[in-house]
Amino acid sequence: MQIVIVGGGKLGSHLARLLRSKGHAIILVEIDSDRCDLLSESMGDVRLVCGDGDEPYVLDEADVRAADAVIAATGHDEDNLVVCLLARLEYRVPLTIARINNPRNQWLFDERFGVNVPVSTAEVIEGIVEKEVSLGDIVTLLRLQADDMAIEELTLPEDARSVGKTIAEVGLPGSTQVMAIISEGKIVVPRGDTVLKAEDQLLILAKSDEEKALQRAFGVHSEPR
Repeated sequence: MQIVIVGGGKLGSHLARLLRSKGHAIILVEIDSDRCDLLSESMGDVRLVCGDGDEPYVLDEADVRAADAVIAATGHDEDNLVVCLLARLEYRVPLTIARINNPRNQWLFDERFGVNVPVSTAEVIEGIVEKEVSLGDIVTLLRLQADDMAIEELTLPEDARSVGKTIAEVGLPGSTQVMAIISEGKIVVPRGDTVLKAEDQLLILAKSDEEKALQRAFGVHSEPR
């Protein structure tokens, strides 16, 4: 696949290396000239385009029209939306993936703005592109204890009270976010109206001391692993 990544920060450059190692042709677009100089010394055979990914002439230079996927990975939600909108409407790119920086903006990241898949984690994005993501692999890659936050994996049994409900109806603790769901072998990027099913595997970002609250919210008898 030919993949254009807009945003050469930590996320974008990490993604470029991950996907290049899988054999994809990667074009990385970065607006900051100093960052471009740094990346040019460390990105190997990833093609680098220095310029503003919001500008069509820069996307032309990055050969977006021939891309199989565009990933908008900048640190600014408005830029990521513009990139996806241009990629979908102007260049007819089949797959657009956008990083969400501010959760309050999540409602904007949908087909209306040219976004096929809104996500915020490098390994989840890689899995979507590769179509072979395993939640266990993601947990292994992302397991962390940052301050008082942790990533938990939870599988919903058939008798869970949350089965058949939407995420919005579950009543999650305020600091909790469902990051991804593996449902019937496919990855689902969760929204408030996503309906939970038996055997769904959930990847959850939550406070380390909220395991019991999660157990109650999802109506399960066993604690998240």
